[in-house]
Amino acid sequence: MNKASILLLLAFSLTTAAHAQQAPDLRAQAAEATRKLAQQISLDDARSVQVRRLTYERLTQENEVSRQYAVDAAMRQNKLRVVGEEYATKLQAVLSPAQFQRYMALSAATAPTPGTAATPSASRK
Repeated sequence: MNKASILLLLAFSLTTAAHAQQAPDLRAQAAEATRKLAQQISLDDARSVQVRRLTYERLTQENEVSRQYAVDAAMRQNKLRVVGEEYATKLQAVLSPAQFQRYMALSAATAPTPGTAATPSASRK
């Protein structure tokens, strides 16, 4: 094996290890966010499982967008907005109309004010 192949294999191994370490943290964040949301919008156990899965997917996508567009703040914000909109659409399919209405009210109350940069962590509080 030449040096380039070894370096490529090493870089891939390190990247894979970093993603493996990150997954439990995102899963814990998704579980905590779902627990809080369940209290606020009265989720039952079956819906909580679905919401936790959707929340984990959203956190994973936000993390990937933040990594990919680390140097382009405008593009990052646009992509994060799209991820948030897709998450809301998926939630609407899972939640009852009353639960979704409460979710939207909570989202509007925690949305960043104009002129401030939204961060993925801010949207999870």
